[in-house]
Amino acid sequence: MARDDVLLLTGATGFVGRRVLARLAADGVPVVATTSPGATPGPVAGVEWRQADLTDPAACVALVEGLRPARWLHLAWIATPGKFWSSPDNLRWLAAGALMAEAFFRSGGRYALGVGTCAEYGGADRASCIEDVTPVAADTVYGRAKVAMGAALAAAAQAHGGRAGWARVFFPYGPGEPPGRLVPSVIQAVLAGAPVETSHGRQVRDFIHVADVAEALLRLLAAEAEGAVNVGSGRDTSLRQVIETITEIAGGAELIRFGAREAPAHEPTALVASVDRLQAATGWRPQRALRDGLEDAIADWRTRMAAR
Repeated sequence: MARDDVLLLTGATGFVGRRVLARLAADGVPVVATTSPGATPGPVAGVEWRQADLTDPAACVALVEGLRPARWLHLAWIATPGKFWSSPDNLRWLAAGALMAEAFFRSGGRYALGVGTCAEYGGADRASCIEDVTPVAADTVYGRAKVAMGAALAAAAQAHGGRAGWARVFFPYGPGEPPGRLVPSVIQAVLAGAPVETSHGRQVRDFIHVADVAEALLRLLAAEAEGAVNVGSGRDTSLRQVIETITEIAGGAELIRFGAREAPAHEPTALVASVDRLQAATGWRPQRALRDGLEDAIADWRTRMAAR
């Protein structure tokens, strides 16, 4: 029988996971959180840390069979900028994650929420992605592996009488975002006075503050929402708008070189979430405006760069 007092959080040390963990701890929720072997995260009130290689199927199965958690929030996956889109490591995460899902429900787990990606919708233009309506047409290794993981989680739940949800996260940004992605790359460059070569910037995306992502995941977890649910802002924002807003706040508009790079041929011109299902499942919509969120991110990078 599963232990109702145990919530397992995998991926607790990642960009989104740290926010989720902080909120759970603040709310007094007992959590068992994973970290990679050899890592030594600092103590967090109410959190028990377990070291586990989540790409090792045997380690994953042993973890859930030993804990027998009633609930599981699975955030762990390869996320190395520039690498994760095409890395074969995605297949290792998929294989281990699928076996972990089966072991979780077989051990009496009640509800699991997995975290997917807007990349599951593929590279075609998607002005408004609607779950179970917009085709799932992933065209990257990362996107295809995430689609398969979502299906494996749902199948494991069905096989053992459990429940599973799948959160398709769009474009998170904010304090703590790792270098190498758009927002931190532009911020670092303009704060350092370095030129920024970019494409035309007309691509439209759905940016969502990391704190809003964390809140949405916790709301879905509390509701034990089933099926796929988009986690985005529901607002369309061009890359040019993001970059120009950063320079309005931090300065350095003269450093931006729009059109200096070709836009990737496979890249969709629009990828935006419908958040109707998120609101229906939780009664909540993302709260933070883009400018406020970028101010947070810029302040974070000023602190980080001053500490070097």
